[in-house]
Amino acid sequence: MEVKLGSHFAFTGIDGAGKSTQAGLLAKFVRDNFGPTYLFEPRTDLVSQLMVDLAWQYGRTGRREYFGHYAVDFAKAFDVIRDHFGTAAPLLAAGMHVISPRSSYCRLATAIGMSGERDKRIEQVLGLIPKPDLLFWLDVDPEVGFQRITARGIDAEDFEFLQAFCGALRGMSERTAWIRIEAARRVEEISEEIRRHVCDYFKQKER
Repeated sequence: MEVKLGSHFAFTGIDGAGKSTQAGLLAKFVRDNFGPTYLFEPRTDLVSQLMVDLAWQYGRTGRREYFGHYAVDFAKAFDVIRDHFGTAAPLLAAGMHVISPRSSYCRLATAIGMSGERDKRIEQVLGLIPKPDLLFWLDVDPEVGFQRITARGIDAEDFEFLQAFCGALRGMSERTAWIRIEAARRVEEISEEIRRHVCDYFKQKER
């Protein structure tokens, strides 16, 4: 019996856009309607965490100050590769649907936002990951994202970085087939729009 490949749905967007919330809702919807589904939350970045420890031990500074932007983003890119091919890819091959709250495009936009420029080598590494079957870009203004992060009270984010992150995503979206979702709306409205796209996808897949 031939096993059909599972479908991969992923999200991108700045912090505060609602990626984790919408990914969780979508995972339940896909599981209830289209079969076994795995909500894929990447693990803690191993190499980049070691960089944090080493930078503190030897330089008593941040990892980017100690190692430089390229070294940190290159290490993080390989962490993303490890997570995809170690977890997501085998599940997809076994026929399970995979929902990713963050895609490789999030990592790429972070690298651009931090350094202020694109690096072909990092793009080449992240390009080894196949494109998701559907990629939802939760587009929200940095001001809205910053307000949401502040309201959560769990973590902090630099507003200027959010602006740079947002700019990087918007630049990439011009040359990439993403599904743009206006994310400054009620959670239920956003979820309903995403579900419509997913249902249309499965209808097309069955033909």
